[in-house]
Amino acid sequence: TPGAVIPELRLLAAVLQRAIHDFIGGEGDVREGARCWLMDDEPTDAPLSFRFICEALDLDGDSLRKAIARQADAHIRQFAASDALA
Repeated sequence: TPGAVIPELRLLAAVLQRAIHDFIGGEGDVREGARCWLMDDEPTDAPLSFRFICEALDLDGDSLRKAIARQADAHIRQFAASDALA
């Protein structure tokens, strides 16, 4: 039944959301681990890979990666500008 799939999709969405959060706002190993998971290509059948989750959630992985990279760049620029003012 369709309702039985919803909790699993929510879990996959939460994994993706956490990785994006860690990549954009994280530091050190946390950010690097998220970057590797988000940006490195793994086979789509690898359990809980970025591509697997994108396919399960019907998302365009390549477009999402570009959007995430733009957001991370904007965050870094904003952080650098606030440091320059301090």
